[in-house]
Amino acid sequence: MSNKILVTDSLFIFDEHVEQLKAAGFEVEKLDKPQATEEELCKAVKGKVGYILGGIEKVTDKVINTADELKAIIFTGADWAGFIPGHEVATKKEIAIANTPGANTYAVAEYTLTLMLIMLRKVLELTRVSDKTFMTAQSLTDVKIGVVGMGRIGERVTRMLKGLGVEDINYWNRTRKLELEKELGLKYLPLEEIYSTCDLISYHVSSRAGQLIGKDLIKRIKKDSIIINAGSDVAYDVAALYDKIIANNLHVAFDYNLNDKRYKNLPLTNWFCSNSSTAYNTYAANKLASDMATQSIINLLKT
Repeated sequence: MSNKILVTDSLFIFDEHVEQLKAAGFEVEKLDKPQATEEELCKAVKGKVGYILGGIEKVTDKVINTADELKAIIFTGADWAGFIPGHEVATKKEIAIANTPGANTYAVAEYTLTLMLIMLRKVLELTRVSDKTFMTAQSLTDVKIGVVGMGRIGERVTRMLKGLGVEDINYWNRTRKLELEKELGLKYLPLEEIYSTCDLISYHVSSRAGQLIGKDLIKRIKKDSIIINAGSDVAYDVAALYDKIIANNLHVAFDYNLNDKRYKNLPLTNWFCSNSSTAYNTYAANKLASDMATQSIINLLKT
């Protein structure tokens, strides 16, 4: 059996982690690309027993079927399903899949708060990309906020907001968090009410939930609302969302780009996006994720 481990991209797995893997008896081979193609991955995974997924590539059925010795895949984040669409095939081949839960929680929450403030304080409208010189903006304490998903990241975002003095925080989750409601003074609302009454909505549900926000919910969004998504790239019906942006002057900020080319023609104040996932890319988050990924793959391959 091979002792080689594939590591993609260069943001994760520092020199110290390579040394740890070598000390455990493994050889590290890096594919220094943030978004390797399916063809590149098919070639790279051959002869590898481990794969640390550090980029934003998609590990498809074809990639998994090409892997002739693969025993474990570690994703350097939490929401692995969107990056490993071939996970069902991997399970059938008894390839273990692990992630690094909690490593990027603070970084994603911090970036979410950044997007909220950019849109609320009209940062993009009051800079040189616009001809506006003065306008009154809203504060976080002026708006009704809806948090969709109260997992690690949703809770951290909520705690950050409370720390800034925000009182009107509402949330939806598949299961109610009664203790959290009591501790933080949160109000639970049905998803339909979140989208019809909140001024600012922040989405934090795993991609495994699929397209949770379809046409019916999008139709409910109020005029001039702010929509933030630093989570799943399959959460929204983007065609319906585009129509709603046009009709109701929505201000939308996502942590990824969209394939729908119409979005490129929208004003920056109505559609802001990262070129690729940016939310978790802080040194602290990457270091912690690398620590966890290294230990996980050693544990999985040594047991």
